[in-house]
Amino acid sequence: MFKKILISAAIFLFVQLQSFCSETSSSINSILNTFNFDKDSVVSISIKDKGTNKVIYEKHPYKYLNPASTLKLYSMAASYATLGSDYSFDMSFYKDKHNNIYLKLSGDPLFSEDDAEVLAKNLKAVHKGRINKIFIDDSIIDKVSYPDGWTVDDYWPNAPKISPYMIDNNTVKVDFYIESNDKDIRIIQKNPYKFSFINKLQKGDTTSINFVQDDIHNTIDVEGTISKNTIGYEVPVLNPKYFFCKKLNDALNKSGITFHDKFLFAKIPDDVTLVAKFSRPIDDVVKHTLYTSDNLAAEMVFKVAGGKYAEKITPVKSEYTSFGTTQNGINMFIDYYDKLGMDTKNIKLRDGSGVSRYNVLNTEWMTKAISKMDFDFEKFLPTSDEGTLCKRMREMKDNVFFKTGTLYGVSSLAGIIKSGNKEYSYASIIMSYNRSKSVIKGIEDEIVYEVYRIDSK
Repeated sequence: MFKKILISAAIFLFVQLQSFCSETSSSINSILNTFNFDKDSVVSISIKDKGTNKVIYEKHPYKYLNPASTLKLYSMAASYATLGSDYSFDMSFYKDKHNNIYLKLSGDPLFSEDDAEVLAKNLKAVHKGRINKIFIDDSIIDKVSYPDGWTVDDYWPNAPKISPYMIDNNTVKVDFYIESNDKDIRIIQKNPYKFSFINKLQKGDTTSINFVQDDIHNTIDVEGTISKNTIGYEVPVLNPKYFFCKKLNDALNKSGITFHDKFLFAKIPDDVTLVAKFSRPIDDVVKHTLYTSDNLAAEMVFKVAGGKYAEKITPVKSEYTSFGTTQNGINMFIDYYDKLGMDTKNIKLRDGSGVSRYNVLNTEWMTKAISKMDFDFEKFLPTSDEGTLCKRMREMKDNVFFKTGTLYGVSSLAGIIKSGNKEYSYASIIMSYNRSKSVIKGIEDEIVYEVYRIDSK
């Protein structure tokens, strides 16, 4: 009798799922057909039921396309598993027996001037003696500024340089004022880090500022127009190492710490003692990265995790080298998903943020990976009207958790949908399109809403 009940329940659930899938497919197809995507775009969708892992809806799920920034979900999941939930980015001061101080950089992408001042105060509170020299160990990650496959449009000044020397997002704020003659433009630099600007700006009907680096004369041409005073325009620094050292020196001076030389650079020796540190939990960094889709943060975390992975499998060498490279991050990524039983032979990866045009995944792989990874989606991904989902999916608050992706001509989503019945669906969407971006985002939202609406009946 009990066996018959179980069989009947299974049949009932199967019929319900089949009905749900049929209605969902019809609804999503209607949305896509309205816009005639087959004419000029490629749409790849994979949506599966969590409980049964059955397909709810799919369209071209095996096409390999660029995932854009949805890649961050997968790279951060692998990085989080590798570093561990208790990992923290520790900017640490050590002392040797000669009263030398060593600063070990942490690869913390959120480190700020305020954090540097806290770190300096921590050192001042515990170290009362004379400081001979201060060394900086920058071996946490390498100094490759941009990964393979980033286009010239992604380089400075559109993206800050990736560096172990990270403070205030490696940018400074610059003000642009229209003079009283309503013609000339004045550039104000309040930060001690100064640019050698050649001012070619003009008053115009729109604000469009362009920076062109002149490597021969070591200057930057500022071109374009502004229509009104522009305050706090962020410009990435050209030399992150110099920028960081200047900020650190100011923080040390502010706390009353003096030493008798410029900063020196060396790997931390073995016979040192920890004296002070500034820590940031990995949860804070990963949540920031996924909520804001911070490319710089994603690349730094990816490199740090890749370094830890490589150190476990490679004998540590004595020379001053860094394991924190993008390639080691990629190796870590592949190993993580291989161990989850994912087929990684045909995926292609060149960075951890999704900016590279050489990244290739398919939505079937993406959805399957979501079903296998041990990752707290509701903790780290934005829900509707938060982060990169701001002004999106408002009617599904706390029922959708997605990582978005956008490149020129590419839009994507990856995450989970919770129904009113407290069931889950895994979803991945990539659209390679020749349409308005706002239209594409709206269609993504409609697709997600249909799954949520029908499953909540």
